[in-house]
Amino acid sequence: MSSRLSLTVLGSGGPIASQGRVSAGYVLSIDGKPRLLVDAGGGSFERIGRSGLDISSLEQILLTHLHIDHTADLSAVIMHLYMGDGKRPIAITGPTGRPGNDAAPENASPQPGVREFVRLLFGTRGAWRYMNTFEGFGITVRDTPSDVSELAIYSIPVDRVLEDLDVSVYAVAVPHGMMPSVAFRVDCGAESVVFSGDISASTASFIALAKNCSMLVHDFALPERDVPHGNLHAKPSAVGYTAQQSAAKRLLLSHLMPPMESELAQSLTIVRREYDGPVEVASDLKAYEIGA
Repeated sequence: MSSRLSLTVLGSGGPIASQGRVSAGYVLSIDGKPRLLVDAGGGSFERIGRSGLDISSLEQILLTHLHIDHTADLSAVIMHLYMGDGKRPIAITGPTGRPGNDAAPENASPQPGVREFVRLLFGTRGAWRYMNTFEGFGITVRDTPSDVSELAIYSIPVDRVLEDLDVSVYAVAVPHGMMPSVAFRVDCGAESVVFSGDISASTASFIALAKNCSMLVHDFALPERDVPHGNLHAKPSAVGYTAQQSAAKRLLLSHLMPPMESELAQSLTIVRREYDGPVEVASDLKAYEIGA
């Protein structure tokens, strides 16, 4: 019996241009129809076209955080929806903003949340304010707490179509330097996919979010050794630990950057020392049946 839930990887890379990978983006389809988009980094829009996916059925967009390599193609996706037959608001969910904190240098500057981000792009005084002239244009913004000191798992509202499809969405705050960031879990019946987004370390709340998930899609940007920006991404040992502690049924490694590409074999060995389940490295445009 085939799975109701499937994942298409649009982009498995990071912020550095790569011949084989574009920046982060994933489509979750239910019963063969794309319903959720998770992140929309640079190149993901082109991958949507190349994949042949008809995203007119999208119900919700989930943004793990607002770095460019996770949001650069969001506007292109929104434009596509309203140039087609889309005459209804799309829901976008992402992290709340973060006030500045002079006591924590990495958080000294305030950072916007998804509400401010969408307003700056599409508000009546935003950069692309002209979109408000499109019939039916609208964006329903839903934010979720991004303070990593709050260990709760938050339920994300979904609209009626997703409710009827037995979809539930949950989120927790995760650490990623100065950037407010969240991880998401999407349940569809008995099947589930968890997206770490960019995460600097294993946390108890993220492990709880990922508990017994069908597939864990985890940030795998950088190798175990010290490298520039290494404090922003979990080490391979932490990735394996999280997968094992959460009892994830499958682990899909994504968001690879050049240092990881050159040390991939060693890094996979480290992951497999910690995690005894199946491990795969994501590839752009590859589709996965979840739970099948």
